[in-house]
Amino acid sequence: MFLTDMRRGQLAWLAVVYTLFVTFPLDSGAQEPMSNLGLPAIAAVGFHGGFARLERSSDGQEGGMFIDFGWLRGRSVRLQAEIAMLRGTLTETLVLEDSTFRGDYYDMTTGVSAIWLLNLEGPVSPYALAGVAVHSLSSSFGNSVLDQRYNANRFGSQIGAGVRLRARSARPAIFAEVRRVLSEHVNRTEVRFGGAVLLGDLYRR
Repeated sequence: MFLTDMRRGQLAWLAVVYTLFVTFPLDSGAQEPMSNLGLPAIAAVGFHGGFARLERSSDGQEGGMFIDFGWLRGRSVRLQAEIAMLRGTLTETLVLEDSTFRGDYYDMTTGVSAIWLLNLEGPVSPYALAGVAVHSLSSSFGNSVLDQRYNANRFGSQIGAGVRLRARSARPAIFAEVRRVLSEHVNRTEVRFGGAVLLGDLYRR
């Protein structure tokens, strides 16, 4: 299991390095900036809530927030940092122990995603995303098998798509999103709804 986590971690960080390599400018003498990242470039702060369908027929609820830290190779490709907390409810029968366990486990996820906005200027902006994350799992089932499974730090990846809506020349925006998360023992499909305050280059007066 440890080796599996290591492989997942190595693949996740390789994906980050590859993303940075292909998106950051290689020509330092370019006249126009090809990226604008960092605290001065923050362009949105938002929150979300939603529900998830996890492996082993487990259901979950999730809430979290995100910050847009600017753009890469054009304003339509954004870098977004995220943090979220998921509570999953599990009912599982362990044959060897002839017992059924029911309880909650938690997944605090911190990650980073690249967001591709397909219509940056308009009131309706479809988007796609891909990213990596670290999942910090915790549980208290009182069973060594389940608590070993749901008490660990695991690497993961995520892809998704959604749509952002706002009135023209307005700071507030709302969005709906479907996301697929891949991480050992907590693979899941999420449906998210949320809002954001647009700042910087995402806000047009």
